[in-house]
Amino acid sequence: MRQHALQLLQDEWRSRPHQRPRLDLLVDLTSLEKRGKFADLDDWMHTFNSVHGVHLVVLYLCCGHLRLPWAVQIWRGKGTPSPAQLALKLLRTVSPELRSGNRRPRLHADGGFESMAFVQGVLAHGLDIVVGVRCTRKLEDGRQVRDLMVRGDLVKPQGLDQTMCISWVWLHRNKEPEQRFVMSDLNLGGVYLARVGKGRWRIEAFFKTIKGRFGLERFAQHSKQGVFRWWCLSTLAFLLCHVQDLDTPMTRPKVWPDWGALARTIRFSCVPEVRRRALLLELAALDAFQHAQIPLKV
Repeated sequence: MRQHALQLLQDEWRSRPHQRPRLDLLVDLTSLEKRGKFADLDDWMHTFNSVHGVHLVVLYLCCGHLRLPWAVQIWRGKGTPSPAQLALKLLRTVSPELRSGNRRPRLHADGGFESMAFVQGVLAHGLDIVVGVRCTRKLEDGRQVRDLMVRGDLVKPQGLDQTMCISWVWLHRNKEPEQRFVMSDLNLGGVYLARVGKGRWRIEAFFKTIKGRFGLERFAQHSKQGVFRWWCLSTLAFLLCHVQDLDTPMTRPKVWPDWGALARTIRFSCVPEVRRRALLLELAALDAFQHAQIPLKV
């Protein structure tokens, strides 16, 4: 699947040589809540942000219209590599050819990945970074991020030997508006940086789709190999439907696709024999049930 994703990216760049789309790398942690006993998954089952289950750190690539799940790591609890350290491991799976080109790739992450080691690690990979930041993060001059008065200020966070541009947006979800901050090594200006920072939500849309439509969090496997196989199957289903959506003429741009209709198209076009056999088995079971009911009626 990764090789196929790489081929898709290369084809996308070849088709647009004069305006090569920028590659965005998105990392985030998602939790698969599980209840019950999973003896073989003891070192995978932990509680994070009040959610008990398996916690995945995912690397997701976006380039133009392409949305490609790339790699995953399992967070194994306290005392083991943190989600930020696992995310840096995931970056090593990105080949140098993807990081080459005139338009430098950007990495997007939320405030859970704002540590000094993570930011420096991303920059060391030759990537730009756009990451959420806590309002209480201290700056080199003693102030906190929330003390900034001008969006787009260039400041140095404490412990980071790198000037960062910081901006913010206001979220009106509850009665009281919530202020969210974002920082980058790029001097993009306050308004534009705030808009670029919203690009991180694309991975949240992927999590919602792969969990709700393709059953990622409904695994019942009790072995680690089974869980990884389930992840691969869910990811493959998403990837096939996404490729089918790209091949479909766009009638309503910027509208989230009908994943159910896409899955039905893939099922009928790619694996029709599997669907046919499933229906035949169901018909055979129905016939057997009806035949068993006839003597009772007599």
